[in-house]
Amino acid sequence: MGARAEAAERTLDRIHEAATALFRTRPFAEVTLQAVAEGAGVTLQTVLRRCGSKERLFQEASSRFAAQVERSRKVAATDDVAGAVGTLVASYEAMGDLAWNGLVQEDHQPLIRARYVEARAMHRRWVEATFGSVLAGLRRAERERRVLLLFGTTDFYLWKLYRRDLGLGRRATTARLVDHVEAVLATFRSAN
Repeated sequence: MGARAEAAERTLDRIHEAATALFRTRPFAEVTLQAVAEGAGVTLQTVLRRCGSKERLFQEASSRFAAQVERSRKVAATDDVAGAVGTLVASYEAMGDLAWNGLVQEDHQPLIRARYVEARAMHRRWVEATFGSVLAGLRRAERERRVLLLFGTTDFYLWKLYRRDLGLGRRATTARLVDHVEAVLATFRSAN
């Protein structure tokens, strides 16, 4: 990649980062391309030339952010509940405000709704990969039941309940989520 292409890539990165920062704290309708340009240190014309519209910018920036989240959740040991939950909590800590800001808007913004449909599918893939050993060889209905139970016990809303609504610290939140997962896994073991 030449110097010009690298500079263009860095500019686009700054635009995406500025957009993500704004989408983290503001309703979609209040995010302007001018504010994104100012946050990225570029002109409005540069944002328009690179992204075209706020909707396209949202799609690009949110896709980029989702890919970062997915990479951050890779877990080496699939049977390490504490490690898996710790990785998940670290992800929620990094994206919590952005996720909540989007969730409260998804019913009114089709672009945001589409992103959260994808996010839920990504979380399901994480559950299936992380807890694959307790899902293997099951009949479809039982496998689905287990996936849904594990999905619910590791979902963002439970993290938000402990961390934001009840005011627990990160360590205590992680411990409670581990407790939830261990309790669900214990019901699976007792059913075998």
